[in-house]
Amino acid sequence: MLVIVVVLSAGAFLLTSWLVSAKEAEIAETQTQNAATLAELDQEIEEIKARKAEEERLRKLEEAKKTAAAVIANPQKSSTIDASTCNVSGTHNDPSQIDVLVNKKHCVQPLSYAPTDLVTAYGATLSAKAITQFKKMYEAAQAAGQGFSVTSSYRSYSTQVSTYNYWVGVSGAAGADTYSARPGYSEHQTGFVIDVANASGSCALDCFGTTSQYQWMQKNAAKYGFIQRYYKGYDDITGYTAEEWHYRYVGADVAQDMKTKGVKTLEQYWGLPGGKY
Repeated sequence: MLVIVVVLSAGAFLLTSWLVSAKEAEIAETQTQNAATLAELDQEIEEIKARKAEEERLRKLEEAKKTAAAVIANPQKSSTIDASTCNVSGTHNDPSQIDVLVNKKHCVQPLSYAPTDLVTAYGATLSAKAITQFKKMYEAAQAAGQGFSVTSSYRSYSTQVSTYNYWVGVSGAAGADTYSARPGYSEHQTGFVIDVANASGSCALDCFGTTSQYQWMQKNAAKYGFIQRYYKGYDDITGYTAEEWHYRYVGADVAQDMKTKGVKTLEQYWGLPGGKY
């Protein structure tokens, strides 16, 4: 009799254990299925968010283009320039010389100035005073496996009118003034400036600062006479936010002396004013 009771008890225990295990397995499977379903829903939600964000970005871009087109069609903003008072220092003001200072206190004079010695090479149009060293820098970067591309170089006064007014349409005048020069106040008009990107051009503007090409430029540009013109934290001095892609030719002597002394801006190096308009 005792044996029967023991056998029945053992059987009941095994049955209970099996039922519990089966239930736990069922619960685990259900949880796995639920987790997979939730993951799919999360992915779908993220895709919807991304799609909506892209639609909103495109909508804003289209609005900005329409606003910019309207502003460009009526370029009254160029009248903000007073050519008689836009060089507060009266020095470093010859746009044909590599020691010219162009910032929000010093415009290009005359406003219609255009270099007479422009040369184009490797996608850049620059003054002959800068082109030779640019070509050497470009070729050295290529040889080092750090080739870059040029997205902008010489820009005429009239081109800057359109460029500036476009950004006014995008960001408003106050916003545009933090990153785009008013016509007559752009270094690009001198023929001594390049804006650069990675070799394919896919990583430009702020993105360029994350590239190995940027690191190469930081290490080597000075020996060819080029400096990064606008660094982070110097907005009050230069008048502009950081531009890791904007390089100005000042000659090797000045560029290397600035690097040795750790001077980040031409305003500080030459002891001349800058900042806002």
